Amino acid sequence: MNLTGRFYNRLPVRRVGADEQLHLLNREESNRLHRAQWRMMLLAATISVIGFLTYYLPIYNYPHLFPSAIMTLPLINATVTVAWGALVWGIALMVVELWALILLSIAGVHEIAVATGFINADNKAEKSEMLLQIGLEKKTTKVTQYGIDPFQGLNKWALLLFNIILRLKGWLGNQAIRYLTRLLLGRYAVRSVLDFAGMPIYMAINAYSVYTVMREARVVIMGQTIISLLIKRLPNAELSAEEKELLYDTLQYIAISKRDFHHNHYILTKELLDHFRIPPKDSLLLSEDYSERLERAPSGAKSLCQLIILLGFILDGRLSWRELIKLRRLNEARGLQERETEVKHYMKDFLAGAGINRWSEEYLSRIEESRRNVEGMLP
Repeated sequence: MNLTGRFYNRLPVRRVGADEQLHLLNREESNRLHRAQWRMMLLAATISVIGFLTYYLPIYNYPHLFPSAIMTLPLINATVTVAWGALVWGIALMVVELWALILLSIAGVHEIAVATGFINADNKAEKSEMLLQIGLEKKTTKVTQYGIDPFQGLNKWALLLFNIILRLKGWLGNQAIRYLTRLLLGRYAVRSVLDFAGMPIYMAINAYSVYTVMREARVVIMGQTIISLLIKRLPNAELSAEEKELLYDTLQYIAISKRDFHHNHYILTKELLDHFRIPPKDSLLLSEDYSERLERAPSGAKSLCQLIILLGFILDGRLSWRELIKLRRLNEARGLQERETEVKHYMKDFLAGAGINRWSEEYLSRIEESRRNVEGMLP
């Protein structure tokens, strides 16, 4: 077992009095989760401060311990000073800080799982793989087993460049702060001021990183419970070939709208295909007339797909600009009646632990009514 697994196993499972409704949060549970998030965020920011002080103070006070070397650059015949001692010291501290943040994130995810009642002493080991995956910020790509591709039609090189820039955001932010400090203070911007100018942004990045991990844990835990309850409410009726095709396309439509992998989307895909006995595909190309096909679909199939779209939009806890554009197009094509403000309100309810019953009941009633009408027409 690796370090993260051993650390997870050593974390205690306390009795917190959580109820069995994991997708709903009462006031006490909500307050407990917020306190845990702020505590972990404060620790993450403190790690950043300690990292800065541990790096710069020895360099200022004991410069002889951090040797440099003068190198001549080929072709241009210019000399540069390479502070390799400080570089090695910085890399070593960076590794330590990264591990500290990883373990803190795992502890935060564990805290959320305990506070919501998702894990207890009996099922902690069973849930370890999923919770560690969240803590390590690893995205599950299992949905590709069903031919679902969130990046369908995207330029792979543009996607790679975007991810590289995303990874460099801390360094880029630090350089921007240093530049602004030098610009504002001019020659009075001494080295120590420039060196520590980036500390606030690293504190904010560390705190936000831990917050997003803990938020993701809450989203996955509540989302899985909602999906499980929803599948139990869906009729066990056999769908026609066209309805199965539309349902499959709806799952791909959600993935393309998100342009990302998410555990809840994988669970939603798996449970729906299993429930309606739809065989998985190796690949799936979404047709351009999806919105029109949705608008023309029979009442029951249309309501089912509309419910899935709304779930897909909110179950990862984010509503991107791409989804807002898709939502407006669906409104124009009469494929969905809910507007932007309503969907945002649905997401707010979900994240606050208020569930989805307020709006999902209408769709479930339509699906059930359509099924009864079809059965009434059968000989």
